[in-house]
Amino acid sequence: MPHISAEVQEKLSLAIHSHDFLHRLLRRIEQLHRIVFHADTLDVKFLRASAREILIADIVTRHQGGIDGVYFALRAIEDGGRDWQSAIEEYGSYIHNYYTTPLGVLIRRDLFGKSSHFVTPNAGEESAMLTSEKMQGTSARTE
Repeated sequence: MPHISAEVQEKLSLAIHSHDFLHRLLRRIEQLHRIVFHADTLDVKFLRASAREILIADIVTRHQGGIDGVYFALRAIEDGGRDWQSAIEEYGSYIHNYYTTPLGVLIRRDLFGKSSHFVTPNAGEESAMLTSEKMQGTSARTE
């Protein structure tokens, strides 16, 4: 059973689409999926679902469900001398790296349950998309 309710997921999904900084982070994570996992051939909706789960997992685990924490983290990067686009890229890269490690995959599976979306390192060679349920028993193929 997932630890994030459908209501919380919906609320945060709406926030991602209505706040520019969150939407830009989502796009950065999608871009990283394509680059890191050679996922150009995967369905855009699947990539977006995986990226959205990564961003929501970060908001829930690091910022107790508040999007303001993400905004202030971006501003802190900017205050360190980086421009806004660089802050988006840095923060997006950080959370993508974290939530695609084995620990991050386990956290996402715990938060989202069997409907989790994962992109594998050889995504460009596969036409089938993996969900957490399909991944059970294939530990060598986690992100």
